[in-house]
Amino acid sequence: MLTGSTAEAGTGGAPVAADFIGMTAPETAAARATTSMGSSLEVTYADGTKQTFKLGYQPLFLTGDEMPDGKGGTTPAGGYYDAEGKPILDSAATPPTPLYSDAPDGYSLLSLPGASVAGVTGNTVFAVVQFEYTTRDAKDQSLYGRLPAQIAVLTLDQDKQSGALKLVKYAPVDAAEAHGLWTTCGASLSPWNTYLSSEEYEPDATKAAADDTFKAFSQPFYGDPAKANPYHYGHLPEVAVGAGGTGKLTKHYNLGRISHELVQVMPDQRTVIMGDDATNGGLFLFIADKPADLSAGTLYVAKVAQQPGAAIDKGGVFDLSWIPLGHATSE
Repeated sequence: MLTGSTAEAGTGGAPVAADFIGMTAPETAAARATTSMGSSLEVTYADGTKQTFKLGYQPLFLTGDEMPDGKGGTTPAGGYYDAEGKPILDSAATPPTPLYSDAPDGYSLLSLPGASVAGVTGNTVFAVVQFEYTTRDAKDQSLYGRLPAQIAVLTLDQDKQSGALKLVKYAPVDAAEAHGLWTTCGASLSPWNTYLSSEEYEPDATKAAADDTFKAFSQPFYGDPAKANPYHYGHLPEVAVGAGGTGKLTKHYNLGRISHELVQVMPDQRTVIMGDDATNGGLFLFIADKPADLSAGTLYVAKVAQQPGAAIDKGGVFDLSWIPLGHATSE
């Protein structure tokens, strides 16, 4: 958001162009450990005059902060919840305290026609944010992959004059019907205005019964280290935001059980390109049966064949074809 400005010239007429002016990369360890903004935005107006706006960084919250839940109470940002909607506690703390993520990852802004949320006086803007993992517990023991990942919908009040954003509601997304979430990472916004998440580094189903990390994941979510099914993870979760600022999560099982990193839907609203974050993984393509509906379609994996001697000094030239892996529905 624009946090301040310095005018180089008087403005005249409507803006006709905008150019971002970059900043140099931090050079010291202290500078790299601090969030900062040194870039600016130069706006050109119809009469040729220009105005430069300094860009700034303003956090909406830090994980662990108590956020308004829209019901008169609060909930910790990035907080963890089990299959019954109860907070997951850090048993290593004395007394046990609610756990929250220290690793927010995917994030998308969107707006909806007819949105109505109490407390908004300007424009209603929604943001979906996901939390990939928590690094350690109170005793400095690793918690990576041992907690069900979380997603939340933020309702933001945007000032109609300045564009400034203010958070008025934080709503965790219930993932119980989707069996919880496994290590959410890259995310994107679909052409039909839903949030497309990911589950990377899917658990090895052949070893899950003896995998301490997978059993540790199952315990806090289900209260049972043996209840989680590894085949429920490694998929594409989709979050539809409602006009009241809540989210409905659907997990699509038919787009391949891979280490989903980032998915991108093409403008035809049927073709989906998917990256695989695993070592020696693949590039995947999904073609939905119907536009804006990922519940059924055909999955493909890329086959690349290097052309002998072609542009070797530049990495080579490859012929690309797609191997069909089958048609399925999410059910």
